[in-house]
Amino acid sequence: MSFSFDVKKELLSFEYKNRHCLTAAIAAIINISGYTGTDNGRKLIIIHNENPNVLGKAAEIIDTLFGADIYCHKDNIIIEDEALAGRILDAACIRDSMGFSIDPPIDPGVVSRNCCKRAYIRTAFLCCGSISDPNKHYHIEFVDNNYDHAHALKELIGDFGINMKIVERKNHFVVYCKEAELIVDLLNVMSAYRALLELENLRVIKGVRNNVNRLVNCETANLSKVVSAALRQIEAIEYISDKKGLDYLPDNLKKMAEARMTYADASLKELGEKMVPPVGKSGVNHRLKKICEIADKLKGDINNG
Repeated sequence: MSFSFDVKKELLSFEYKNRHCLTAAIAAIINISGYTGTDNGRKLIIIHNENPNVLGKAAEIIDTLFGADIYCHKDNIIIEDEALAGRILDAACIRDSMGFSIDPPIDPGVVSRNCCKRAYIRTAFLCCGSISDPNKHYHIEFVDNNYDHAHALKELIGDFGINMKIVERKNHFVVYCKEAELIVDLLNVMSAYRALLELENLRVIKGVRNNVNRLVNCETANLSKVVSAALRQIEAIEYISDKKGLDYLPDNLKKMAEARMTYADASLKELGEKMVPPVGKSGVNHRLKKICEIADKLKGDINNG
């Protein structure tokens, strides 16, 4: 199963303890997945969603709020009782002549409490949300059919300090976020705590892995520099030895040249510790630099001669 499926499974198990949050939840379901119509002049509500668990949740909420047994027909719930349809629309503050309130898309009275805002967002995710596998990348989104409702949902989520973005995709309006920290915050708002912990654990593992990779790359780069420098120094020492002999060098440089030839892969610090008496890193670097300069001068003199 996907990570998104697991998040929705966790949200479906959330138990509401009051009517106002249940009302916010049914408002989200109708605003996102609901349609109104008429049958022989009677107003009816159709709730369409391809996830049967979402339809089951809708039926459960309606039963709890209004004491009505609701049945699902394939991908739909059809509420043909006009009185019940009116009660649901009134409770959700969806009031226009066709059953929907266009302005505002989310009635402030329905989400006046933080717990109701969370219920609305939680249910909106069940209806039209998805989240990517955090092992691959970070992305959470709500795919909305209605432009105004998408912006209202973005603002509602923004009340929790979570900055979402909107993009149009194939005649839909996608409210999304790609920042891991904000996705964690949004999972917290929706009370998806198991998913939150899993994502946080993956973030820690990724962070450790990235730090290890950076350290390895840094060590590799430093080792490459040490090896390249040592090769240049050895080449200079061999050139001097071949053309003039190491006795050509001052005593302190001669000892340093002999040490470098003996400990070809040693760092400057390690090389200094081999000297008697020990020499500091900067002193070793200075002497090897002088040796290279002497070799370069010899090459110049020979070429000019």
